[in-house]
Amino acid sequence: MKIIILGAGLSGLSAAIELSKENEILVLEKNNYIGGLAASFEYKNYKIPLYYHHVFSHDSVTLSFLRRFNNADMTWKKIKMAILVNDKLYNFTNPLALLRFNYLNLKEKIRYGLFGLYVFTVMNPEKIPDSLDAEKWLKKYAGKGVTKKLFYELYAKNKFNIPLSEISAKQFAYRLKAKEALGIFGYPKNGLDLLIENMKKQIEENKSKVLTNQKVQEINLTKKEVKVNNKKIKYDILINTIPIPEFLKISKGLPKTYEEKLSRIRYCPAISIVIGTDKFLSDHYWLNVLKEPKLQMIMQHSWLYDAYPEKITWLLRYGGSEEDLNLSDDKIFKEYFLSLKKYFPNIRINWYKIFREKYAEPVYDKNYSLYKPDYKTPIPSLYHAGIQITYPLIRNMNSALISGLEVAKLIKET
Repeated sequence: MKIIILGAGLSGLSAAIELSKENEILVLEKNNYIGGLAASFEYKNYKIPLYYHHVFSHDSVTLSFLRRFNNADMTWKKIKMAILVNDKLYNFTNPLALLRFNYLNLKEKIRYGLFGLYVFTVMNPEKIPDSLDAEKWLKKYAGKGVTKKLFYELYAKNKFNIPLSEISAKQFAYRLKAKEALGIFGYPKNGLDLLIENMKKQIEENKSKVLTNQKVQEINLTKKEVKVNNKKIKYDILINTIPIPEFLKISKGLPKTYEEKLSRIRYCPAISIVIGTDKFLSDHYWLNVLKEPKLQMIMQHSWLYDAYPEKITWLLRYGGSEEDLNLSDDKIFKEYFLSLKKYFPNIRINWYKIFREKYAEPVYDKNYSLYKPDYKTPIPSLYHAGIQITYPLIRNMNSALISGLEVAKLIKET
């Protein structure tokens, strides 16, 4: 079969690898690079990811791909996490740190500690109804104070920029169950770019193609035809991994009710500022920033992977970052730097580079399960893959790779 895959992120590449063994695959990527959010840029002959990435020891699919395409020699570390709020840095790595977390009062500390115990022992995310919102669930198990002071800031304001009462409790529970604050973190010593390049090589060795700078202008689902860079290409199967709003803009022939269902999907954008410094900001890999107008998260990549000539750190914003997408790099840096300087007054930044992503992650509201796309669609020749499919799993490399494998399996079976 002739199979076209829209998007050369991890889901599109993993699907292409599986299907190119027996079919003719054409992967079309609009950017001049592949890898999607896992792509890297070059700095002083080093490759640095555009956005923060790490691997958990239980990310079995990611680890299998790294072994296969990266000859993965991994660095594994128990990371430290901190919360920055009200001009103070609070270590948040162990239970004893909770006692010094004066942002919460004594009662709230006890409720938060009990909530953590519940999450890591008896909580089963699968049993949480899809329609239950995060606010009701959190108030029940963590209490009103912890919900308002901590989880509203972390997940409603900083993550999706919508009320907790609209966010899916199930998806939030899956994220908590991943034990991001307590886990062992890993990163391949060869970097992520080698994984992505070797995936592309495997597809090409299977007599298929991965093309960049491919602007898809129209998809005619009735004629099974894609118009790209003013050329029309026929297909037998089309796999979409690009964001649903972009797919809807260029598609013709979708059933009206299905199109209306997909049009309900919203996305959260992201701003990533990659900086180089001579020294670490602190001894924490992951720092969550609360109650700041712009800066929401700091990830000190070099604590996990210290292979660059300088210390590499990401300054990030998700919820609300749509207001920054059209700002100049200089304007973005100045506004984010104000918050950074408040907590690290002696910081000296040697250089910075800014990346913008309009569709970083679907907004997993409490109704997402009602309108989320499935791998199969009402059109037999059309399939979806990517993070828009994998709810309630958290957005990471593992979920993206799984979705590519799953859609390939379905197509082989049918």
